[in-house]
Amino acid sequence: MLTKVLFPTDFSEGAYKTIRIFEKRNKIQIGQLILLHVVDETLLEEMFDGYSLLYNNEDKELLDIETKLREDRMKKLQEKSKLAQEILNPKDIKLIVKFGIPYKKILETAEEEDVSLILLPSHGKSDFSHEILGSTTCRILKKAKRPVLLIKTCEEVGK
Repeated sequence: MLTKVLFPTDFSEGAYKTIRIFEKRNKIQIGQLILLHVVDETLLEEMFDGYSLLYNNEDKELLDIETKLREDRMKKLQEKSKLAQEILNPKDIKLIVKFGIPYKKILETAEEEDVSLILLPSHGKSDFSHEILGSTTCRILKKAKRPVLLIKTCEEVGK
């Protein structure tokens, strides 16, 4: 049994292809599936700039934006957890939303949750090249202290 599997998601189609491919190739029971979404701090900064005319207090503004983003992302995770439950049938699913630099928060969560595996797609939202892994994926592969399973989610070039 895989005790805990961390599955970071950016809600892209590639992310959910990963679950389907993993299920087809893996018959090991999963104890707990941890679905993690990291709100990139650059997005937060962009949103912060856009709202500044509506608030007099920057701390209140930032807290308000974070709260709304957390609620929105948690709702999306809950929707995706139903799909993950159907496909992978883990004993338990845990949903986590964090703010920060995605690869750092993914690695931090892997250690905090003591996961047995980090499950990653080869490409997420920035699938600009079939030849280059996403930058978040590359950083995780280089710095992870936990086992990482990378699943190719795009077609091979030339096929």
